[in-house]
Amino acid sequence: MYVLASAVVAGTFCSFSGSAVAQTDMERQAQCELSAIRDTRSALAVQYIRSACNWLVVNRDSLLNASSKGYYICLVQQLSGAQSNEAAAAILSACRASNPL
Repeated sequence: MYVLASAVVAGTFCSFSGSAVAQTDMERQAQCELSAIRDTRSALAVQYIRSACNWLVVNRDSLLNASSKGYYICLVQQLSGAQSNEAAAAILSACRASNPL
């Protein structure tokens, strides 16, 4: 009985700590998006900003993906304020060229 009670308490703690981490990640992603999307009118730019913010939050401490980090930072910084899909496409190309994956 003691073992069963311990397992229930441990499972509850893990589920609460997991949701706290997920909320923290959601808040980080939201902050990234809010800071970059504000004056952006290009739907393509918004799509790539959201994807880049997601990548940066998910991979923030990963050494395996460190070589890609510059590309995603470039996207967030440079796509911010893009007014057209054509401008966004040119920025995507420039970020790719300056930060090869």
